[in-house]
Amino acid sequence: MPRISTRALLFLSSYAPLFLILAMRGWRENRHLAVTLGIIALLSILALIIFLQYARKLQPSLMVIVSVKSRDGDVMSYIVTYLLPFLAIKLSDSMDIASLGLLLFVVGILYVNSNLIHTNPILSIMGYHLFEIEDENKKTTTLICKRSYVKTGSKIRVVSIGDYVLLEKA
Repeated sequence: MPRISTRALLFLSSYAPLFLILAMRGWRENRHLAVTLGIIALLSILALIIFLQYARKLQPSLMVIVSVKSRDGDVMSYIVTYLLPFLAIKLSDSMDIASLGLLLFVVGILYVNSNLIHTNPILSIMGYHLFEIEDENKKTTTLICKRSYVKTGSKIRVVSIGDYVLLEKA
């Protein structure tokens, strides 16, 4: 399982689009906070790219897929939280900032502790797809891969990037 710091970075990258939206909406009200949010968004995306490059260098194992179910729709339920900036949050209002910060903190704790690193819209933007797969040992895991279709019975090379989360090594 990735360390908490890695999972926290992946959480931040999952919210990078939200941070960019907030930065754009708050540019006239609080430029310092808007720039900070933009920097956090860009650094977290960079951290995700570095993490994926590192994971691809790990020693893969071969597995046979017994069953497959697409999980790409999970990201859409995560996107609901992106509606927050359009609910009249003002970056010039300290109570709005504090309440949004508290909400993101709680969501972050849930995300990190639930090991939801695979539920990340940036992964979708980068062309990755999510599948729930079962291997020949009846172990169910989430597969992150560039393929849009994974066939039952196929043999794939994977690296583990978390508890029950695999990344296909191309």
